[in-house]
Amino acid sequence: MEIDIKFHQYIPRIENLNEQQRCDFYRWLAHSLTVSIRVIICDKTLPQSEILNRVKWLNEIEHRAITKTYVRPFDIEDTLDFFDMINDYVDKNNNISSQLHHCFTKSLNQLNK
Repeated sequence: MEIDIKFHQYIPRIENLNEQQRCDFYRWLAHSLTVSIRVIICDKTLPQSEILNRVKWLNEIEHRAITKTYVRPFDIEDTLDFFDMINDYVDKNNNISSQLHHCFTKSLNQLNK
């Protein structure tokens, strides 16, 4: 599967992080995904089936993000696999795409504070 160009933009930014920054990024990402899941759960405009489906895929990504805090040394192939996985989940429910972009952007911005 080819990586969605929109998500591909994050790979060079992650590659350029040192080990501590990468761990911090993935911690922020996991936190941001947790908040996103809570927002989706509280969205009364969505049908229950859509809420559950979005939560399912975001939760899967969250688990992988937490695991990434333990990946040392940095492995670009592992990062590519992470983004392949994200692309696969976005293919399963494209409605999580904008939420994921928000989480990635917010998490990367936290490193610059």
